[in-house]
Amino acid sequence: MLALVLALLVGTWQFFLSRKGSPLHQLLGRAFLALMVFMALDSLLIHVAAPHALLGLSVLHLYVPLILVLAAMAYYGAATHRRRLHKFAVIALYFGSLLFTGFVQVFAAQGITHQIFFPK
Repeated sequence: MLALVLALLVGTWQFFLSRKGSPLHQLLGRAFLALMVFMALDSLLIHVAAPHALLGLSVLHLYVPLILVLAAMAYYGAATHRRRLHKFAVIALYFGSLLFTGFVQVFAAQGITHQIFFPK
């Protein structure tokens, strides 16, 4: 959960407050990508005993390869100065993975994340 909250804070700073292309933006961008990759790989260690789970993996584990590909695209786009590619990948990571999936996990799904925020 700490990595999730840190990625959300760093991502929000990057989108709305940082000066694009500055050394701080680059440093925090690397941190954001590292946090996203860490969360994706770490989620593979979460196994749930559910009837719809295959080998303990849920449907949301399908996001793992997507997050890894988007993180690689974001890094590659920044490193090669392909701004449109970088922008697309980072927006998809932030809004698709963090905000949308986070919202679903906290408010709609009854999984681990929901239980953390709304204990019984």
